Amino acid sequence: MRLAAALVALAACHPPSRPETIATPAPGITMSFYRAGARSYTVVDDRRTVEVRGGMLLLDHIDPGAALPSLVIEPLGGSTLVVGQCDRDHETHTLAPDDALAKFGQWQERRRQRIADGDPDPDPDPAPDGTVDVVSPVVRCNASGAQGPQLVRILYVSSGLTYSAQHAVTMTGADRATIATRFAIASPSWGGRAEVVLFEGVPGGDKPALELARGSLALDGSTSVLGAPPRETPARVRRVYDGATRTGVGDASDPTWGRDSVQAVWVWLELEGATLSPGPTHAHLELPGETIRDIDVPSAGRQHTRTGTRLPLWIDDQLRGLRTRAVVGSDGASLTDRFMVSISSTAAEPREVWIEEKLRPAKRRTLKAGWPTKPLLGADTARTKVLVKPGGVERLGYSIEYVF
Repeated sequence: MRLAAALVALAACHPPSRPETIATPAPGITMSFYRAGARSYTVVDDRRTVEVRGGMLLLDHIDPGAALPSLVIEPLGGSTLVVGQCDRDHETHTLAPDDALAKFGQWQERRRQRIADGDPDPDPDPAPDGTVDVVSPVVRCNASGAQGPQLVRILYVSSGLTYSAQHAVTMTGADRATIATRFAIASPSWGGRAEVVLFEGVPGGDKPALELARGSLALDGSTSVLGAPPRETPARVRRVYDGATRTGVGDASDPTWGRDSVQAVWVWLELEGATLSPGPTHAHLELPGETIRDIDVPSAGRQHTRTGTRLPLWIDDQLRGLRTRAVVGSDGASLTDRFMVSISSTAAEPREVWIEEKLRPAKRRTLKAGWPTKPLLGADTARTKVLVKPGGVERLGYSIEYVF
């Protein structure tokens, strides 16, 4: 009992532990760029000293594309500053005579079009006065609790800051490719430098955001370029015949959906486990049995798959496809597509060709027949692989029943 009492007394005499001190972030700017397809935004983390005077805080160098509801101002270093309502300034600039005349001409053209369309109010907006209002980079905030210089952290989301990408894909073997990517960022004219991190994807998206590159850039209004480390990925070149054209028909239960066909057999480069940020791609290929090729692929031409990315390279002029389709039993609730497809070759060596057919969206799809083999039904595509002999022709046929 005496020992227990002594231990309790010793513990009571021990001074309480101090809470861990959280280090104050150093002044500076960090920008986190996120991009997923056409959607992009940037999170700006700006730590700086500001001046509070007369209950007012003026913040310059706030990107015009910033959403004010996302603006968070956090005092640092033990400051008692309390920030209230914030509003953005607008500036009016006088246009040059030629620009003012062009703006007035655009207004006249809109007015003439409204009159031609029978609009009862052809003047919903007044004629331009030769000036233009622009969003100022200055934000005014009500402030209390502290005066003079204050260290704060300014956080906000901007849709005006983004990056663009340019990719170089090199393939010199049959199953591997190297991807080198450069990212261009048009920086604002704020002075100083910023640490930046670039991500493919956005938080909360279908896939976790993937870090692409990081570095430092000058905030001088110029375009800075960051390079990501080259990455190697499994790759293959495939010849694909996807004969159907579906433009102009949006309802997949319409018998005319995918009625017309083309003959071109495209050569595609498939990159497994790799996604490419929006931007052009230059592909350099040195493959056995193929001519050395350099191809520029626009961003709009690529396809994203469940396992990676496909890039259209060129049309194989030694292959030609022919696709016919007949629709049977169409009653609005179901129908059956019957396909006949042939691939002919004038090449001096065998060609492996994948025949692809986009499937109609439906509640149920049933493969009814296939000759000489049945295609493989995927989530949205039916695929069949054929080997076309030199100077030969390969044919196949199959039927798919749809219930809508």
